[in-house]
Order: sequence, then C-alpha cells, then structure tokens
Amino acid sequence: MGRRVWQVVGASAATLLLLTGGEFAAFLALLVHLLLPFPAAWVHMVHGPAAGGSVVGLSVALFFLYSGIGAAGGYLLQFGIGSFCLPWLLRRNWPWDRAVVVTLAVVAIGSAVVFGAVAFQQGKGINGLAASQVEAQLAEGKRLSEATALSLEQRAELEAVLEWGAGFIRRAYPALALVSHGMILLFVVLLLNRAPGVKGLMAGSEFRHWSVSPWLIWFLIAGGFGFVLGRDPVQTVALNLLVVVVPIYFLQGLAIVAFFFWKKSVGPWVRGLGYFMAVTLNPLPMLVTGLGIFDLWIGFRKPRIREKE
Repeated sequence: MGRRVWQVVGASAATLLLLTGGEFAAFLALLVHLLLPFPAAWVHMVHGPAAGGSVVGLSVALFFLYSGIGAAGGYLLQFGIGSFCLPWLLRRNWPWDRAVVVTLAVVAIGSAVVFGAVAFQQGKGINGLAASQVEAQLAEGKRLSEATALSLEQRAELEAVLEWGAGFIRRAYPALALVSHGMILLFVVLLLNRAPGVKGLMAGSEFRHWSVSPWLIWFLIAGGFGFVLGRDPVQTVALNLLVVVVPIYFLQGLAIVAFFFWKKSVGPWVRGLGYFMAVTLNPLPMLVTGLGIFDLWIGFRKPRIREKE
C-alpha cells in the first residue's frame, strides 16, 4: 500500500517537473508533450484505475497551485483524460490500436466541447478562436526572427515561410490537433509496452504485423480528389481528411520497415537510426508513406513462393 502511494505521489511530481522543464527549455517542448501522459498511465496500468485517477487528480491540483486554473484545465483536457482512458481500455484487453482510436475520440470530443464553449464565451466562434491562436504564434515567430542576426532578405524569406505555415495551420487546425494527440497516445503505448510491470502484456498485433483496414484507401482517394478538384469548403474538408489519413499510412509503412528489420535481425542501434531517418530525413517519410499505401496491392510482408528451377 505504501509503495503504491509513493508511486502515485512520484508520478504526479514527475508530471509537474516535465511541464516546468518544458517551460525552461523550449527545445524540449516536443519531448515533454510526448512524455506528460506517461507517469499517470503507467501507474494506472500497474495499480489500477483508482491509483491512475489519483495521479491525474493530484497533477491537476499541482498545476492549479503552480500556474492557475488555465494550466490545470489544459493538462486535464490535453493529457489527463487520455492518460486515464488509454490504460483503462488496455487493462481490459482492448487491442492497442483500438484503444488509441477510442481514447483519441474521447479526447477530441472533450476538446471540441470545451473549445466551443470558450469560443462562444469570447464571441469569436471556433474558427475565430483557432485563428487568433495561430496569429499569436505567428507574431511570436516574427518577433523571434527579428531578434536573429539574419539579413533583411533572409528575414523576409523566413517570414514568408511563417505566413505560409500559419495559413496551412488555419485550414487544417482540427486535423493537426487530432494527429498530434494521436502521436502522443501512440508514444505512450510504445513506452508502456516496455515499462516495468507492463512489458509484453498488451493485446493486439505486434507492430511489425500491424496494418490498417483496406477501406481506408477510399478516404485517401476522396481526400486527394477533393483537394485537387474541389473548392472551399470542400477543399478544406479534403485537406483535413488528408492530414489525418496520410500519417496513418506512414505508420503502416513504418510497420513494414519494422518487419524487414525483424526479418533481417537488424541490431537495436541500427534499427533506432533507421527509424529516426525514416521520420526526419527527406524524402524518406514520403517513401515510407508510399510503402504503407501500396502495401494494399503488393503485400510487402506476405511470404514469397520461390519458383522451382
């Protein structure tokens, strides 16, 4: 009992430290966002929903004391709900991919309700509230560019890129938010599958054998045609659809890469470098996504029958 209490307290403190670390070291912000739900999710997986819920509740209280109700509500909405719902489903032997999808749906619905309520209160509408957030980030980016030692021409090019990025985010805001939450949940699954007390206990296919439903290809086709041939608002809807579907096929392509690493008995360090390059080194992400798409017809992981000589 005492060990469980200390783990609850330690997980709550770790959650707060992660947040404060991200505030003081901006370059760690992405890693912090990926790690924030893990402490509560791990305690939940090991000790059950009461302990996991206690971590979430205590973390909310700590965030409230540290930064006020805005930070507490932001943590609960972005990370707390997911860090409770995901392990709750996994402990009931839900396959990890379905658990992620259902948790993502719960988080998305909760976020939409709160976002809509705030937008209504401020009289901006949901699109207006999202646009105001994007404009604030754009202004911050321009301010930082002015503080650099760039020439006027380089600064103009950088600001043009920022303007383009801001326009893209305005149009694809819902899909980008969904994908970012999905990425966080998948990272938590990855960590849980290797964590003490949880390792190897999750239901569902191993990642190297994972694949999406063949019917998803029709959403990709519809999104492509809608974006190329349609006009707003059809084009914007199609863009959001593509932003959601394309990363799913990238994930399937990454599973194919993992399968061949496993088949060739590639060492862990080389595998890690390969995954890093597949995610970051252009044009490898596009090639990996292509693997995921064409796997529907080619079946890269199917055993090949060699012809007899």
